[in-house]
Amino acid sequence: MKRTGTHATSRTSASRPLATKHASHPKVMEIVRLVEALSDSLGSHDGVLIGRGIARLLVDAYDERPQPMPRWVRELVAHYAPAKRKS
Repeated sequence: MKRTGTHATSRTSASRPLATKHASHPKVMEIVRLVEALSDSLGSHDGVLIGRGIARLLVDAYDERPQPMPRWVRELVAHYAPAKRKS
């Protein structure tokens, strides 16, 4: 399949904000765009679950290494962290 670009599609759900707004690292922005594109027909909650799963896999993989976790992985985890609820 030919890749036509790296921009988020215009079909992103109006009820789901463009998730790349808060991401600053290029790797994080690309992963978020990919998750949005893959989950466009699934719904926003499923996309968040996919993103959290990817972030968790990266954390687990980097926990196995002696080097510190890269900033972009921490940023991805923060991006998909559950929103804090007001009490």
